[in-house]
Amino acid sequence: MFRSAAYANAVGSMMWTIAIIIPFAPFSYLQPIMVGGGPGTWFLVGYILYLIIGVGGFASISSFLFVIETYERRNLNYGIMVTGLVLLYGGVLIGCLLLGIAGASGGYAIIIQHSTVSVAQSVLSPYVTPISAASLAAVAGAGVSIYGMATAKATKT
Repeated sequence: MFRSAAYANAVGSMMWTIAIIIPFAPFSYLQPIMVGGGPGTWFLVGYILYLIIGVGGFASISSFLFVIETYERRNLNYGIMVTGLVLLYGGVLIGCLLLGIAGASGGYAIIIQHSTVSVAQSVLSPYVTPISAASLAAVAGAGVSIYGMATAKATKT
């Protein structure tokens, strides 16, 4: 399951990368927004976190699970691992997408529309609580997944 999540996030990362480099509006605004800093940093952080955690994190967990099941011959609790996966996947996906949307929206207001900082802050403000909640879900999912790996029972032979 974690390997499938890594593959899905790899496809999502490719789509996000393509969106950044498409030379047509509204996508053509993304590069200047990223370069402009400020809210564009939120966009860039969301993108980088999605690449690192979404692909690398899920692939790493998948590798650990392979070792636990294959070489250590331990059985994982399916319910615990599914709970961890859902929390982690949902938290990472929602958190990173909201960071990207918030950064693109706030950056558009400042860089493209030349709005004031207070306007950009009003654009970003509604995203803070949902991003925080998604981050907490991702951390909880990682914790539950680690707990599931740590408590895997040895297979009886």
